[in-house]
Amino acid sequence: MDALRAEKWLLIGAISTQDRCLSMLRHSAHSFTLGHAAFLEIVDEQSKFRVQSDARRKANRLLWQADVASYSHELLEFELLDPVRRLQKQVGQWATGEHKKSVILDVTCLPERFFFPMIRWLVDSVDVENLIVTCMSPERYTEEDLAYDPDDWAHIQTFGPASEGPEKPVKRVVVGAGFLPFSLPDWLKKDYNESSIQVSVLFPFPAAPANIKRSWEFVRQIELGLKLTDERQLARVGANDVSGCFDRIDCITRNGSIGTVFAPYGPKAHSIAMCLQAIKMNAQVFYTQPTFYHPEYTTGIKLEDGVPAGFAYAVRVNKRMLY
Repeated sequence: MDALRAEKWLLIGAISTQDRCLSMLRHSAHSFTLGHAAFLEIVDEQSKFRVQSDARRKANRLLWQADVASYSHELLEFELLDPVRRLQKQVGQWATGEHKKSVILDVTCLPERFFFPMIRWLVDSVDVENLIVTCMSPERYTEEDLAYDPDDWAHIQTFGPASEGPEKPVKRVVVGAGFLPFSLPDWLKKDYNESSIQVSVLFPFPAAPANIKRSWEFVRQIELGLKLTDERQLARVGANDVSGCFDRIDCITRNGSIGTVFAPYGPKAHSIAMCLQAIKMNAQVFYTQPTFYHPEYTTGIKLEDGVPAGFAYAVRVNKRMLY
């Protein structure tokens, strides 16, 4: 859109072990004008991968420093399990700073416990007139487990019980099907195995064949404890379709009128839709946060005509919320 190309953008992203963490930054030469680059470097807990992870992050940090040398930029380090208070203060400063008007939040390498509250804070800011959320594509995912040693089932920060007013009784649980359910099936069976509660699984389809196979195994693990007796409980939505996923959740929750909790284990597009719905519905979001990730979670950068490939989702344009 020409109106958006005329803006200077604040790009918020993350340096990680993945090559694609720099894809959106490099897109600035083709699709948008970069005003300021604000990146987080998020460090996992100690693990068997620590040396390899540190080396890959350092290599990407050096590439990032070269890419942003001629731009206004900043880099902040966070521990993976840090409380979000410091992050909230930082996002607040960005949302009232020089480049507050137009923001691109690149969630490619941001864990859910970071980007869920970040989307909330940016949506809540009256100073942010344009908000686009992006996720860039890799060449491949590792065939090994993507993440390890998850924490217990708990709220994503800022998406806990409502602080005001009575809570709706939970009648729907919406789960994003991903690669690893961790202990999710046990928690679902323990907390949401009543006949009055319907569990719906958002299944990413169409998607890459290798990814579909892993997602089906995810669904099988849930089926072992909770019988999905109604075919409508398995909702097929394109792996990169935020608006389609958002609309499907509207159907499942009767436009947000039914008490619902979310469990975002699926692709980033589905998680973005869940986040926007949870904000709209004032709903709770649960997750079992891994304490460390595989250093080659993904490798390579998918290219189209020599340009990093990915997806951009307009959330707010010219002060108008689209969700």
